[in-house]
Amino acid sequence: MKFVFATKIIATDGNVENAEALLCEKRLQIGLKEKNLVRMKGKASIILDFGKELSGGARILVSGISGKKDVRLRFGESVGEVCADLGEKNATNDHAVRDMTVTLTGLSDMTFGQTGFRFLRIDTLHRNTHLDLKTVAAAVDTHTRPEDGTFVCDDETVNQIWSTAAYTLRLCMHNGYLWDGVKRDRLVWIGDLYPEMRAAHCLYRDVPEVLHSLDFAWEETPLPDWMAGMPSYSVWWLWILSETYMRDGEKEKYRKYIPYVHDLLEQIGKHIKKNGAVDYGSNFIDWPSNYVRGGDIAKKHDCLAGVAYLTKLSLEKTKVFLLENGEPTDLCEKLLLRLANGSFEVRKYKQVAGLGVLAGDRSENNKDVLLRNGAHGLSTFMSYFILSAVAAYGEYDTALQMMKEYYGGMLSVGATTFWEDFDIDWLRNAGRLDALPENGKSDIHGDNGAFCYVGFRHSLCHGWSSGVIPYLVETVAGVRFIGTGMKKAEITPHLSGLKYVKLTVPTVHGNMTVTHNLLENGKVQTQVDAPSCIEVIVKNEQ
Repeated sequence: MKFVFATKIIATDGNVENAEALLCEKRLQIGLKEKNLVRMKGKASIILDFGKELSGGARILVSGISGKKDVRLRFGESVGEVCADLGEKNATNDHAVRDMTVTLTGLSDMTFGQTGFRFLRIDTLHRNTHLDLKTVAAAVDTHTRPEDGTFVCDDETVNQIWSTAAYTLRLCMHNGYLWDGVKRDRLVWIGDLYPEMRAAHCLYRDVPEVLHSLDFAWEETPLPDWMAGMPSYSVWWLWILSETYMRDGEKEKYRKYIPYVHDLLEQIGKHIKKNGAVDYGSNFIDWPSNYVRGGDIAKKHDCLAGVAYLTKLSLEKTKVFLLENGEPTDLCEKLLLRLANGSFEVRKYKQVAGLGVLAGDRSENNKDVLLRNGAHGLSTFMSYFILSAVAAYGEYDTALQMMKEYYGGMLSVGATTFWEDFDIDWLRNAGRLDALPENGKSDIHGDNGAFCYVGFRHSLCHGWSSGVIPYLVETVAGVRFIGTGMKKAEITPHLSGLKYVKLTVPTVHGNMTVTHNLLENGKVQTQVDAPSCIEVIVKNEQ
């Protein structure tokens, strides 16, 4: 357990004396003769800012308290959230209790809460309460293993995007699993795990959380059930399993899954029609593109296209997994041939067009959808697919600018982690999440969101938003591994205006360091330091 002290007092209300004492790092032991105390008399409040999103609770050291001793604690990912009552702008205690009334006592050292937060509001609730606080520290439970993967370039916005995405993912790696969010959605949503898995493998040499999460979903979902009740999530599971195997190549670890894989393929095949259309009944890619009965027909069209593309990509990876393990691939091949008969024209959603491009559909229509309105329509969950697809058309500079505008937009309003969803239109006349809401400005947290994440229920720390990390590794730095077991790497950088990039890529054989320098003649000079067992091929196209 690590303890973090507040960096700023956002506001006080009522009779609060010496609030700044809570910004001093103090010995975390209560004593009989404490000095430099914070005094709260009667109904009063104080809002603390711990500087960045954290996972954990609050350790409160009380010198003395008289009168009624119940105190309200509100943890929040924004200042607006800690000022809201439950139900106000959809403020909730879902998945983790973040709004609670606790009893304090004198000469005490107690810890409260287990959630994701940056801000804490403390309210004394009664006129006769007199509270003397020694200190309040965030009790942080985030894992501390070092990151093997690093990325540094000459653009500070890009560096900040990398470090924020990495920190976001770190907060969502808990108890041996990959969670969706640290405040809300403390669940293993296996359909959402793909970008988390890809980012984690760029950051850490060993990521047991991936197989633990795959096992969790597998063990709780006997066929014919779909994982989390969603067919596409079972399709994602196949893809994640296959890519995880391709990374480490340890066949013995994966044999236990093979009977289930075959049976799941049979089940998936029942939903692929001879004309290549796919319809699982429930056809979910992500919330913005999700079609519900009676909704927008264009959305229904894109939904069906999305699950067809997703199924094709997953089956292609699964076929390789089965081949590698000496298993028959007849059914995979049959289903892929059937999918080849399909034809789609994506109408609106960049995430569906992105899946289409990666599935081999590099049409002008998909290009138009992806480039239309720049960063508008980007998705935190699907950022890896959208940016990779834009780059697949040779629009490398455009992809990097879209990334900077979109992720930089969250940073511009005070984000220290990346969110469940974001739309750059939310920035219009928006206040910052680390300041009290202002009249005449929108609350960037409480006034936005959609679907299941309206208002303050919206998670501002969601692991799936880390898909920019594999994009920066694979496309900007151009490092891709070919085949099984990370034994061959091809490096083709697309620096998109960057002059310098240095990264460390963790592999199952040890770390590989790659440095790119843009020369005056426009060419890129690349240096590689890799384990001797990795064959490295450098193809500098710039």
